[in-house]
Amino acid sequence: MVNTMFLVTRKGVVLVDAPLDLGETLLAGIEEVTPKPITHLIYSHAHADHIGAAHLLARDNLKIISHELTGRFMQEAHDDKRPLPNETFTGRRNELNIDGQRIILEYTGDWHQPGNLFIHLPEQKVLTAIDSFTVRNAPFFRLLFTPRVPAYFGAMDQMLDYDFETVVSGHMALFGTPEDVQTNREYLHDLRTAATEALREVDMREAAAAAGVPENNQQARLKVWIDAVVARATELMPASWDKRLGGNDIFLPDNLNTVAWSVFMD
Repeated sequence: MVNTMFLVTRKGVVLVDAPLDLGETLLAGIEEVTPKPITHLIYSHAHADHIGAAHLLARDNLKIISHELTGRFMQEAHDDKRPLPNETFTGRRNELNIDGQRIILEYTGDWHQPGNLFIHLPEQKVLTAIDSFTVRNAPFFRLLFTPRVPAYFGAMDQMLDYDFETVVSGHMALFGTPEDVQTNREYLHDLRTAATEALREVDMREAAAAAGVPENNQQARLKVWIDAVVARATELMPASWDKRLGGNDIFLPDNLNTVAWSVFMD
């Protein structure tokens, strides 16, 4: 259910994340490729499912790199399995040169969690964008739990600005391509179009009356209204997505709920 990447340099290994579910398997996989030690660990963001096995790698000479916001979050978490970074950066961009290998870290906004990074290896044409989207599948719950829907939409545009052939998105056993990013971008456009039209069509008073909600229960009226909006938006979505993206039937209502609230409020 998780994936990541590592880069072998002249002196060692640069690893992105240490996913909890991989644990010792990750170390075994690296050892199948090279006997060189892990010299650098880059945290894509602070979530435990992606860095919860980092304690297995911790040693005095390991450089752990992240955005300062990730480091701040981890200080508050107090999780021994997620060692604190010992090198952080502020702002948008940090370009590393590790044994002659260029690695570009960019924080373009909190499309998944404050401090989440795009990690670009320009010479290898690899883009690591953990929890950005799910390759050949509909987005997981709430557009992968994004805290800011507009930032998530923007991230898909930003990803296509990079020069890459392979994208590592962090989940499932698949790596993606620019075409996969474009497909997800198209899907998001259809979500927003359907949600926008449903918000225009569905009347709150009618939805509340149909559900028997009294006028003095405003929160319940909002709830049944947004449920009706999502139901209508589901009808408006192109049926072809059930064949184009796995899990669309499961995650569509939840993703439409997220997008509808964003269109309504943002």
